[in-house]
Amino acid sequence: MKKLRPFEWPGGMVGLVAPAGPVSEHAIDRGLRTLEQQHIRYEPGRFLFSNRGLVAATVEERLQDFYEFLSREDVHAIWAARGGYGTIQLIDQVDYRHFAEHPKPFIGFSDVTTLQWALFQKIQLPSFSGFTLLSQFTPSNPYLQTGLEILIGQRLELTRHDFQEEVIVLQSGEATGTLIGGTLSIICSLLGTPYLVDAGDLILYIEDINEPLYRVDRMLHQLKLAGFFHRVQAVILGKFLYDDSLQDVHPLVEAVLPSRVPLIMNFPYGHLPASLLMPMGVPARLSTSPLRLQWESPYI
Repeated sequence: MKKLRPFEWPGGMVGLVAPAGPVSEHAIDRGLRTLEQQHIRYEPGRFLFSNRGLVAATVEERLQDFYEFLSREDVHAIWAARGGYGTIQLIDQVDYRHFAEHPKPFIGFSDVTTLQWALFQKIQLPSFSGFTLLSQFTPSNPYLQTGLEILIGQRLELTRHDFQEEVIVLQSGEATGTLIGGTLSIICSLLGTPYLVDAGDLILYIEDINEPLYRVDRMLHQLKLAGFFHRVQAVILGKFLYDDSLQDVHPLVEAVLPSRVPLIMNFPYGHLPASLLMPMGVPARLSTSPLRLQWESPYI
């Protein structure tokens, strides 16, 4: 794992980018105001508010915003304003040397999972999953403070006491591995590419939105048939939403996992406002008795 340069809070500067779908300033107004309230300075990328329909800007323009913020000493982290669609267009065009030479924290969610997995697979760069400025990075998110502590490396564990709801242990046990995750359908889209994380034991956290159960089941079996779950030592199920209703996917997950793999569900992570920021690409340990998720700091 490559170590990141520390992100200072309060007072740090983030560069805002749109690696996937287009976003308007109005749509992320609450997120921008929350950055200001939390004493996080920000600067929009040159193409942050561009709009080419399906995506925010051309591949070259979206990458240019990344490279400019990576090269600037006064920018301490890069934050994707939203997901949507289009990040997969970037990952075979990225000059990964830029990220390796300037290892800054990168915050993104949903569709941005593709780039986060690619960064870890190619250069072992950790990142953070969650806190979209569209809906999650707001004062109404009960996990705002906890997520900020995770972002700056002040918090390196979560226990049952940190959750606003009951996190359910379906299969008890202990596991160690690289903590990594994101949106299930996006992870599945990396199968057969050089960007699927393919080395070492994994503690996997997953969520998704508006995928009917039969498609969730198909994706899980696709990952199983590809041999992916042989390396998964534990699974953390976030929220799977369909038309704003929670779906119970744990029977589908249990069917594809090797026996005795620790499994927990109802974890506060997913496409809903009350959602945690999660570290990605860091060594971790999960214990279920008592429930505790611990990870190594991604910072130097």
